[in-house]
Amino acid sequence: MNRQQFMQAMEIHLRPMDPLERAELLADYDQHFELGIRDGTPEEEIARELGQPQEIAQEALGERYHSHMPGTDPFYAATFREMQPLKNSNRATRNFFTAIGLLFLNLMLGIPLGLSLWSVWLTIASLSLLILAPVAAAVDFLLLGHFDKAELFVAIGTFGVGILFVIASKWVFIAFKIVTLQYIKWNIRAIKGDASV
Repeated sequence: MNRQQFMQAMEIHLRPMDPLERAELLADYDQHFELGIRDGTPEEEIARELGQPQEIAQEALGERYHSHMPGTDPFYAATFREMQPLKNSNRATRNFFTAIGLLFLNLMLGIPLGLSLWSVWLTIASLSLLILAPVAAAVDFLLLGHFDKAELFVAIGTFGVGILFVIASKWVFIAFKIVTLQYIKWNIRAIKGDASV
């Protein structure tokens, strides 16, 4: 199969794809031929290395690909609009049961683990209030007239520890936020039918 035959077969098999997406994919394969020809590789060998157009189209189209279309008739393939996923009761039923399963998963594991993680962050964030230890020592001195050098050193030490907890709470918050958002997005993808990792 030469370059022209390969590209024509790709065009036919990729007809169900969105026109812009198809043009981009075809341009990529055309570029493979350009680079191979520049290196002195024959068109037939490049086509053999790239694979069968039907298999490439099947991989690129995913669920939109049907083995009987375009099939053996090289002059007919469904258009992009014809290949849009049908809204049928099977999909609705699957989505319903997926939602029920996710509800139980979230009630039994997701929410308790999420609350546990966020309570760890809340504990770290509340320990960052140790920054206020010098203020407490100043209030003690101003209102009660009590001053102790040991109390001053403890206030300075807890202020430093409070700064460390502020930094830790910031990074823990960012990490937990990312994990939480990824889990929510995974739930949404699972309901839509794409729960791949």
